[in-house]
Amino acid sequence: MIKIGKPQVKSDAQTATLSANITIDGDCKEVWFKVDKKFEDYLCYERGDAYVIAVLNYAMRNHHDIVSEAPLSEDLYYNIDKYLVDAIAQYNKDFYRPQITAEVASDRLPCAGAVATGISCGVDSMHALANQTAMKFKKHNITHLTFNNVGSHGEGEHAEKLYQARLERPRAFAKEYGFEFVASDSNLQNVVLQNHLKSHTYSSMFAVYCLQKLYSVYYYASAGYKYSEFTLIDKPAICCGSYEMLSLPLFSTHNLRVYSEGENMSRLTKLRSIVKYAPSYKYLNVCLKDGDNCGKCEKCVRTLLGIDALGALDNYAEVFDIDYYRKHKKWYLQQMLIQMAHNKHDYFEMYPYFKSEITLDMRIKVLPYTIENTIRKLIPRDSWLFNVLKSIKHKI
Repeated sequence: MIKIGKPQVKSDAQTATLSANITIDGDCKEVWFKVDKKFEDYLCYERGDAYVIAVLNYAMRNHHDIVSEAPLSEDLYYNIDKYLVDAIAQYNKDFYRPQITAEVASDRLPCAGAVATGISCGVDSMHALANQTAMKFKKHNITHLTFNNVGSHGEGEHAEKLYQARLERPRAFAKEYGFEFVASDSNLQNVVLQNHLKSHTYSSMFAVYCLQKLYSVYYYASAGYKYSEFTLIDKPAICCGSYEMLSLPLFSTHNLRVYSEGENMSRLTKLRSIVKYAPSYKYLNVCLKDGDNCGKCEKCVRTLLGIDALGALDNYAEVFDIDYYRKHKKWYLQQMLIQMAHNKHDYFEMYPYFKSEITLDMRIKVLPYTIENTIRKLIPRDSWLFNVLKSIKHKI
């Protein structure tokens, strides 16, 4: 059983905090969400919406029912209870269909009408900015940029340090280009322990619904799945973004519409828009490891290859070490082949741009990864033979 207490708002001279006690199997902990004091009036203490979303994925995976002491917004409660949890449980035999107990609130909350998107300065957020601003659709132009610490930076002290290291770039971007900036911090990821790959949609919507009185539209950067890749089946390498075309509309209400921004678009398709968006030349940041682009992690490799394929390398000398990339391009192309061996579809789209540069030596070096991928398909991952063959590959 998961029991959610009534949310409360506390504030000091600089910050305002929404908090609620969450009790899981008798263990009660406070989950808080903190923002600048100027956003205090938008923190939603009247509903349990944010907190139910926060624990929903956990409840399905760990066989818990949910009780909320605060009422739930009728639209959201209806969408989750009548459609979302049934759909997910139907296609995953290990998932539980939680019973959600709460009062129904049918009155509308006040809404400031802000239009927001997350701003990590990565490919997805830059695509949103390049495509959802200066439009003829006035009520849909982005006005606010958010930067939330709800799981993408990891857990514990390391996560807090990484969050702080990454915070200033989005803040500077918002200031330079005239957007309102909403930075939030939370301990959600330290209390409701989840795999971020499997739960990021839920934790991100927690942050949105904590401030649901602020937003009328929220663009959530799509995870990059095409319509043909939609699936509700939970597999090891597939994230919860695989069914965002279902979950995000169901996380919408009459007051707040959530869009999967960039839905059905590959990374390279998004990059085609981004390389024409001048602010990205100074601010594009995709790194998995550091505050600045390291140039060597998987996301940096993928992005460098993408902007190279589109002939835009020189535009990004301020955010990437382009000279290093050019001197070590053979290594980058080999990483592309390795990712292709693991069926990472983004790299297949880039391959034709570099096909003439691929050598026989590169293909030979990638052969062990191709073998491993074949083994993954034929041998169960939890078998002793799989582990033995995997250890042999790492020694090659």
